[in-house]
Amino acid sequence: MKTVTNIVILNFLWVICSLPVLTIGPSTTAMYGVIRKWHLYKDESVIRSFIYEYRLFFKQGFLVGNLWLFLGMLLLLDVYFFLQVPGTVKVVLIVVTVTTFILYMLTCAMLFPIMVHYQTKGLELIKQAFTFSIIDGKTTFAIILIWIGAGMVLFYAPLMVLVIVVPVSMISFRFSMLAFDKVGKLPRIQSRYIPFTTGSDPRSS
Repeated sequence: MKTVTNIVILNFLWVICSLPVLTIGPSTTAMYGVIRKWHLYKDESVIRSFIYEYRLFFKQGFLVGNLWLFLGMLLLLDVYFFLQVPGTVKVVLIVVTVTTFILYMLTCAMLFPIMVHYQTKGLELIKQAFTFSIIDGKTTFAIILIWIGAGMVLFYAPLMVLVIVVPVSMISFRFSMLAFDKVGKLPRIQSRYIPFTTGSDPRSS
């Protein structure tokens, strides 16, 4: 019951802090930060951890999260407008946009888990998310399918947002950790991308 209660509270915090829309990035980052603590450190705190993660990652979550949200909306709008274009030009434009959207989804699958797990920022964060998603394509594909399923549930039952986001994020984070363990063993990746550890992670104190 304690685990269920913690999940409900974290989901509620994410919804409330995401209501201004522009704060979806920081809220999502904070949520993943708390989930990471649950997964790695067995830290069962929720409200205190969420506030700490929110403040710690506010700038990065705001910039990267909102940039990524804006880019996704722009790609969807492009597809809509290109469907109105007559002739063969429409096919070319749609193919290019859909291809770009697929690459966007691949990066999305790893973006927030990497943000809270690795010591990387800015464009390097996006590059790392894309690199990991390509190297471990099977895990990335599984994460995308999970979120597509959640998206379909939310489309038909929007109020499910009050309970479904955190459980799905927990599952996707566990898949992400599998990818981190696999990709992190590659010498080039291991030397370039350093994960937070118990000693170096300010969130673990």
